[in-house]
Amino acid sequence: MESPIETEIILLLMVIISVAMGVRYYSKLPYTIALIFAGILLSFFDIFPDIRLTPELIFNVLLPPLLFEAAFNLNAHELKENIKPILIYAVFGVIIAVLSTGFLLHSSFSFFHIDTTMPLIACLLFGAVISSTDPISVLAIFKQLGVPVRLSSIIEGESLFNDGVSVVVYGIVLAAITTHSDFSLIHGLKEFVIVAFGGAVTGAILGLTFSRITALVDDHLIEITLTTIVTYLTYIVAEYFDVSGVIAVIVAGLMVGNYGTKIGMSPTTRVSVKDFWAYIAFIINSIVFFIIGLEVGITNIFTNIHYILIAIIAVLIGRTISVTVLTQFINQVDKKISFKWQAVFIWGGVRGALAMALALAIPKEYEYRDIILVMTFGVVGFSLIVQGLSIGKLLDFLHVGGRDKNLDTYEIEKGKLIAINGASQELEVMYKEALISGHIYKILSEHYSKDIAKAKEIIEKIAHDPNVKDYEFKTSFKRLLLKEKDSIQDSMKHGIISSQAGEQLINTINKEILHLHP
Repeated sequence: MESPIETEIILLLMVIISVAMGVRYYSKLPYTIALIFAGILLSFFDIFPDIRLTPELIFNVLLPPLLFEAAFNLNAHELKENIKPILIYAVFGVIIAVLSTGFLLHSSFSFFHIDTTMPLIACLLFGAVISSTDPISVLAIFKQLGVPVRLSSIIEGESLFNDGVSVVVYGIVLAAITTHSDFSLIHGLKEFVIVAFGGAVTGAILGLTFSRITALVDDHLIEITLTTIVTYLTYIVAEYFDVSGVIAVIVAGLMVGNYGTKIGMSPTTRVSVKDFWAYIAFIINSIVFFIIGLEVGITNIFTNIHYILIAIIAVLIGRTISVTVLTQFINQVDKKISFKWQAVFIWGGVRGALAMALALAIPKEYEYRDIILVMTFGVVGFSLIVQGLSIGKLLDFLHVGGRDKNLDTYEIEKGKLIAINGASQELEVMYKEALISGHIYKILSEHYSKDIAKAKEIIEKIAHDPNVKDYEFKTSFKRLLLKEKDSIQDSMKHGIISSQAGEQLINTINKEILHLHP
């Protein structure tokens, strides 16, 4: 007999896949936001009483693979091109946001007489908790709307690195609270440099070591397992030596993704490893965002709405200060970042699972833990739902990005052709099985023939557009390559060709697929 937790896990996966499929085929809503809504709705029915986010679950199980996957897939060229703004926003942006948010929160509580007892150090702790960004839903919208690569790369890179920075700052502030020592900015900065640098060195050593090990092996299953080991081992080793496990995993992921894949992985292995980590990231993100919806606690939020509203305003102002101040410096040392982009950086700084984990990790005996939790859940809920859903409107309003109209037209007409061909095949089956009269068959056949001719005419008119031509070539060629792989695998299965010859052929095809999608 299955235990309740096993039943809940199966139900959880069923809900996740149902929401993902519903969003994929019937809505343009980012699936992460849809999962939050699903979690909020199901929280009223107490279907998942044993599934909860805990600091141990997030930090030790869920966070390392998410960080590794993001770093592994980060484009080294784009990172190098935008390293200055990414590091400036990620490091100094977090520090400025923590200080700004903390001071604003403390001043607002005193000014409005909401909570005159909450000390500044507790407000700074909240600032550290809420400083990391998690723009998964935002980046999904960026892809749909064709946002400039540099803008998307900076937001993605900043989010990845500021996770590590925010955890380090959080640890420094929390240590000052738990040891009852006076918070020293100089001491805090010194501690920050040691912990962050130590994490980076740990990640670089282990990432390089495992990259060398994968070069000795040519088996995709073993190499996938090695990437899994390096993910968790890096985090464990870094935490053991009291340096940043988050930064260590990020650096290890960058090393393996941009060095290890080149020196030690065949094209077939690279495809397999990427697919494996894409699946892991999908499952973990889905679980995390659904549980966020479960745990937001609508009733608790309305009870403490005054705290939450002030926290939201303080966080947005803190983000605005950090982005606008630092952009002035970035524009002096790197390519200029426009006012429109700054607005996207500010509103696109969505908060997520890491903020909730940090809030939950505050010791239960700390008297301000509950109010920090409430404010964190409120800000995370607001940012994911309100900011996440409205970022597309902001991009349209600012005229940032925008997909190629001919490419959109091509996809629509191609979709029509796929639908019409499916319907035409069904019409032929119906006629052959005498399920439809010859007269109606002729009428419907002529109707679909006209639609096909019209769609083909539109496609031919835009087929010479460079973007359409490139897209059509890549999608068509990829489809043919996948068909080649399928034929080779079928031949291997039936013994028509040997496994050795088949694997060699598949390896060549995988290399061509990687060239299509680097």
